[in-house]
Amino acid sequence: MKFKKLLFLALFFTPTFAMAISSFNGFRDNVTAENLPYFSKDLAGMLGASSYTTGRILGWGGFQLSMHGVWVPRLNKNNTALGPRDDNKNLFMPLIQGEIGLPFRLDGFIRAISYDGLTLAGGGLKWGITRPRDENYTFQAMIVTLAQSGVYRDFSVSHYSGDLVVSFKTPYVTPYIGAGVDYMVLTVESAADASLLDKKSYSTTARGTAGLNFKLPNYMDMSIAANFASYGVGYEANFGVRF
Repeated sequence: MKFKKLLFLALFFTPTFAMAISSFNGFRDNVTAENLPYFSKDLAGMLGASSYTTGRILGWGGFQLSMHGVWVPRLNKNNTALGPRDDNKNLFMPLIQGEIGLPFRLDGFIRAISYDGLTLAGGGLKWGITRPRDENYTFQAMIVTLAQSGVYRDFSVSHYSGDLVVSFKTPYVTPYIGAGVDYMVLTVESAADASLLDKKSYSTTARGTAGLNFKLPNYMDMSIAANFASYGVGYEANFGVRF
């Protein structure tokens, strides 16, 4: 019960914390035709991150609820769409994700956020290339597909991604690596430069992830990972419970 209370507190407070340290407020006044593609690629990489925490699917009948966080400490040097470079070095994005095990080695999942004026919702599928197993010293692999849409006061996005993930189970920790591609269409809804209104930016960016997943008591788990995308290095964290 104590662990479930901790999960509730994490789900409740993390979005509030995120609002305090990240902001898209500068987009309208600072976006230009030159920095828009870099902003779009950085955001695409963040939206595609943290959709998986191992290479193992849940399996038929499994269910998991988790809180994910993606933090980019330093955006691409050409991404000044949120303001001067020195004033906008990082972004943090929380996500709530629910997953359910389906037949035919499939997992379905949905995810959503609503913070700092950005509302995002979507979901996807995970297909286990290997049969789900809990034995130690075994490899697991899966393919992850994701589609989601979001809207902010000054822009809207449609995002799609695909990943290949491999993990290796040991008694205490499960290392995992993944490689994927993000594709996103960003539409400018409001800008100081009137010529940018309704302008669309089409972005494709590669993304890699390397992380560790830790099993906790009472069907809890936690993971930390580094991801690599157009912004350079970012970080992911997950805290979840299986039912």
